[in-house]
Amino acid sequence: MGDEILMKKLIILPILAIYLQANDNRLAMVSEYKTMFSKIGEKRVGVDVRKIDALSSPFVKIKKPKVVKTTADGETIEEVVTPEFVLQAIVNKKVKISGRWYKLGDEVGDLKVSSIRKGVVWLKSSDYKKRLTMRKENAKFSIK
Repeated sequence: MGDEILMKKLIILPILAIYLQANDNRLAMVSEYKTMFSKIGEKRVGVDVRKIDALSSPFVKIKKPKVVKTTADGETIEEVVTPEFVLQAIVNKKVKISGRWYKLGDEVGDLKVSSIRKGVVWLKSSDYKKRLTMRKENAKFSIK
């Protein structure tokens, strides 16, 4: 009978040790998760908007087409052709029109950017309003 109790103790003790060790691991994991969640809940400070505005554009520069003309005198003149206003991209509250970036209130030629909406930008002056929409090749490029 004494041998049976000794056998039970020899079987139960290792099982109890494994259980306690597993329980300690669970408690350690719970503590680690609590630390992670408290760090996630802390207020994070983002990048200053002025630093973002100071960054150069990540987009490829579009070369403006040149037209070579020959005058009656035989003189060759190279002119840069400025296309009509072309809406190329809308990213957050900024728009790319004819290769340059603008925000609400900026002047584009003689007009001001008065409204930026999904796929549509309105330019206006005191007596004229112009609506720009995304072209088909740029239509899928609108990040909000």
